[in-house]
Amino acid sequence: MKKSIFTMSMTALVLLCLSSCNNGNLNPSASNNGAKKTINIQFVPSNDPGKLATLASKMAPMLEKIEPGYKFNITTGTSYAATTQGLLSDQLDIGFLTASGYAEVTLKNPGKVEVLMTSVRKGYKVQEDYKTEADQIKAMNQEIKGYTYHGEQSTTDVNWYSSQLVVRNEYYKDANKDGKIDILDMAGLTIGRMGTTSGAGYLRPLHYLHEHGMSMVDDITDAKTQIKGKYFQSGYTAACEAMMNGEIAGFWGYTDVRYSNFYSKKDSSHYQDNKLFEDYKVVAITDGIYNDTISARSNLDQATKDAVKHAFKELVKDGDINTEGTGAYYLYNLYSHTGYSDAKDSDFEGERSFYQFCVDNNLI
Repeated sequence: MKKSIFTMSMTALVLLCLSSCNNGNLNPSASNNGAKKTINIQFVPSNDPGKLATLASKMAPMLEKIEPGYKFNITTGTSYAATTQGLLSDQLDIGFLTASGYAEVTLKNPGKVEVLMTSVRKGYKVQEDYKTEADQIKAMNQEIKGYTYHGEQSTTDVNWYSSQLVVRNEYYKDANKDGKIDILDMAGLTIGRMGTTSGAGYLRPLHYLHEHGMSMVDDITDAKTQIKGKYFQSGYTAACEAMMNGEIAGFWGYTDVRYSNFYSKKDSSHYQDNKLFEDYKVVAITDGIYNDTISARSNLDQATKDAVKHAFKELVKDGDINTEGTGAYYLYNLYSHTGYSDAKDSDFEGERSFYQFCVDNNLI
């Protein structure tokens, strides 16, 4: 009897020990008391911060339903650089970095940040129909007979986008007086830009201007070859509004920032009269830029990385970008993302080479 009691006691002790060990190892998303593990995610402020916060509040519970072992805490960075710094300091787990931002942080801090996925977007029909920059500009400005354009997107998913320079119509007329756009006619003007890790709002424009014998500076010393770049920390919407108000001549943004920021929104004053494509014209389009990333701090545990990938893929799985209340709708209105594909660090060698080119030529 004593032996039986002893055996039962030892068995219970072993089971208790195994149970205690398993509580710490079987489910890394939960602490020993069964609490959910918090994933700190941050968006970069390429869209209106208030809008981003609203969309985040709607998406978080949807993500938690997909991955019930986690609490998704989603915030918006005060700048592109703030999101990067948050990953480096372990204050953030996940950051929605631009391809340029990812290239910069992995060049300067090797092994600290890891790409998980890259986003997919719908392309723009005009860039399928016309291949040269000159023809795309004409089409976007409704100057090709029989071709209408109001930001129509194609049905094709792409992993790249372009940067474009949009200006008020009076400056476009000056640049186009001979029927041919000359970017040099923008010299001496104040043009809006984004942060230094923004591909569309800063880096690609710097390269484009360099290729055309120009530069973007804080203070103009040569009005024939320089434009003044005015930094808009809060994003493209603020820059677009400043252009509309006449505070700046135009701004650099992604294709087609006119449509996604104002024309498609019924609360825009320009939506009613449809003058957005008449009053504000495209004068430059850059080469393609690799799409945005979902990146993680490298020391984040693999189970959490996998959970993030699974959650965001599932969120857009139904593909319904037109019905409010779906995950696809919220992510499309967030960054025009229509899906996500797995990515690896080597995919960004081209972006790193481009960033290094900018450094070597003192563009940044």
